[in-house]
Amino acid sequence: MSLKKKLMLTMIGIAVLPIVLLGSFCYGYFKQVLLTDIQQSELQHNSQTIYVMDSFFQSLEKISDSLLMNPQLTEALERAYSGPTARVLNYRDKQNIEDVLYRNGYYLDNRIATIAVFPENSDMFYYCTKHTINPNYDVKEESWYEEVVENEGALTLIGVHENLLVQPDSTGENRYCVTLGRSLHSPRSSRLLGVVLINVGVQDLRKLWPQRQEDPQERFYLLDSHSRVVYSDIEEEIGGMFFMPELGGGVTTARVDGALCDIMVSESSNPGWKGVKLIMRSKLNREIAAMPYISILLGLFLICLAVVMAHFLSKVITRPLQELYTKLCSFEAQKSGADFRENQVGIKGLSNSYNSMIEEINNLTVRNYETQTRLRKTELLALQFQINPHFVYNTISSIKWMAEMQGSKRMVTALESLIKLLQFSSKNDRDMVPIRDEVLFIKDYLNLINLKYFDKIQADIKMGPDTEDCATLRFLLQPIVENSICHGFSEFKQPYQDAAISVDIRRDSGRIVYEVTDNGKGMTQEQIQRALESEHPASSLSFNKIGLYNVQKRIQYTFGSQYGVRIDSKPGEYTRVLVEIPARAYKEGDNE
Repeated sequence: MSLKKKLMLTMIGIAVLPIVLLGSFCYGYFKQVLLTDIQQSELQHNSQTIYVMDSFFQSLEKISDSLLMNPQLTEALERAYSGPTARVLNYRDKQNIEDVLYRNGYYLDNRIATIAVFPENSDMFYYCTKHTINPNYDVKEESWYEEVVENEGALTLIGVHENLLVQPDSTGENRYCVTLGRSLHSPRSSRLLGVVLINVGVQDLRKLWPQRQEDPQERFYLLDSHSRVVYSDIEEEIGGMFFMPELGGGVTTARVDGALCDIMVSESSNPGWKGVKLIMRSKLNREIAAMPYISILLGLFLICLAVVMAHFLSKVITRPLQELYTKLCSFEAQKSGADFRENQVGIKGLSNSYNSMIEEINNLTVRNYETQTRLRKTELLALQFQINPHFVYNTISSIKWMAEMQGSKRMVTALESLIKLLQFSSKNDRDMVPIRDEVLFIKDYLNLINLKYFDKIQADIKMGPDTEDCATLRFLLQPIVENSICHGFSEFKQPYQDAAISVDIRRDSGRIVYEVTDNGKGMTQEQIQRALESEHPASSLSFNKIGLYNVQKRIQYTFGSQYGVRIDSKPGEYTRVLVEIPARAYKEGDNE
C-alpha cells in the first residue's frame, strides 16, 4: 500500500478524536445551557413561593393596622380599672375586644392560629384561637418581647419558636409558630397600651403553596432571619438550625448527604428570611436526554470533512517525504559503495534509513564518550604521580647525616620508611587504595619528615574500625599533611617547640570524613581561598607536586561536586582541613 493511501486512512482514523472531543464539547455545552435554564426556572418558582409568603405576611400587617386604628380597642386599653365594678367592667371589655379581634382579624384569614392582645392596664389578656389557650402565659418572658416594644408600633416578624400561648395537643402540630407583633400606643400621650400578637402555625404555612407535591429528590426550606428552619418537608428539622446557614441568594451547587444537589435560594422582603430549594442533580439530568443525537449528527459531518481533507493533505505531505527518503538512500549508497536506485517512498524504507542514521550517531557518541573517559583518567593519573626528585635527594642526605650522628639503628628505620614510600608511589596503575594503606603511607612519610625536625612533629592518627576497608584516592592525605608541615610549621625556630598534627578518619552518614588539624601558624581567609582555587608550584622539599587545589579537583572529578575539601583556620592557633568522600568498600576492580 502506498504512503498516500496510508496517510488517507490514518487521517480518517484520526478524525474520530475530534469527533469525540467536539461531540463531548457540544453535549457538555448544551447540557450546561439547559441545566442553567432549568435552574433559573426552579429559582423563579422558588421566588414565587416566597412572594406568596410575603403577600400573606403583608395581609396580616393590614389586619394589625385595622386593630391599631380601632377606637373601641384603644378606649378599652386606656381605661383604668378601679372600684367595686372594675372586675365586671374588665370582663365586659374582654368580651367586646375579643369580638373585635374575631371580626377584624381572626375571621378574615383561616390560616391565623391565634390572635391576642396583651394590655398594660390589666392582668388578663384577650384572644381568639382554635386551640386551647394557656392561661399562665406571660408574654414578657419571651426573649423577643422587648424587640416588639422597642419598634414602637412597627411590624415585628418573629421567627420560628415554640407556641407557648396555647396548650400542646397530642399530635404536636401546634408546637411551633411564627409571630407578627406590634405594640399599641396612646394617640394622645404615646404611652404603651399593650401588644398585639398574631400567631401562624408552621403547618398552616403549607396552605400558602398547595400546588407543591412531595418528591424524594426535592426539598423545600423556609428560613427565618436567624437561619432557623420555619418550614421543611422533613418535620423533624422544623425549629432547628439550617445545615448551611451562610447561603446567599441565587443558585449554588453542593453535596448534601453524599448526593450532588442544586440549591436555589430566594430572599424574602422581610430581612434575613429566605426560601431554599434543594433538587438532586440526577432529577435535572433526566430532562437533558436529547443531546447525544446532536453529537452523532455532528460526528457524521466531521467524518465526511475528514475524507476530503485527507485526500488533499496526502498529496502535500508525501512530496517532501519523497525528497527526504531519496537523500537518505543516496547517503547509504555512498557509505556502502552500492549503486543508488530511486524508489517510491515507503514507511518501512524511511524508518530503516532513519534508524540506520540514528545508530551511526549513537556509535559516534559512545566512542567519543569512551575517548573522553580515558583522557580524564590519564589526566588524573598524571596529577597523582609526580614525585619530586629533590625530595628523594634531600631525604637520602638526611639519612646519611643521621647515620653519621646516631649509628645504624636509626638509619635502618629511615631506609625502611623510604623504601615503603617509594613502593607506594610506584604503583602507577592504581588510583584507588584502601584507607589502611593510605594511613600506613602517611606514617612512613612522617617518619622521614621527622629526620629534619628532630622528631619534634607529634602525629596522632585515629582511624575508625569501620573505615579501614573503605576505598580512597591515593595521595589524598599526604598533600594535606605536607601543607601543615611546610606552611603551618615554617617558623620552627625553638628546638623545644613541638608541632602537633592529628588525623581523625571517621564514617558519617554514608560518607568518609578526614579531619586533619595542626597547631601551626594558621591561615587567613585569602590564603584559604587561594589554596583551594589556584594551583601553586611545589617547592624542592615537596614529596610530589600535588597541592590542595589538585586534591579538591581529583575528588570532584572522581566522586562529584558534592564532595571536596573545606578549611577552617584561626591565624596563630590552628588549621583544620575537612575532606569528605563517599563511603565505598574497596574492591580490586576499582582501579580498572
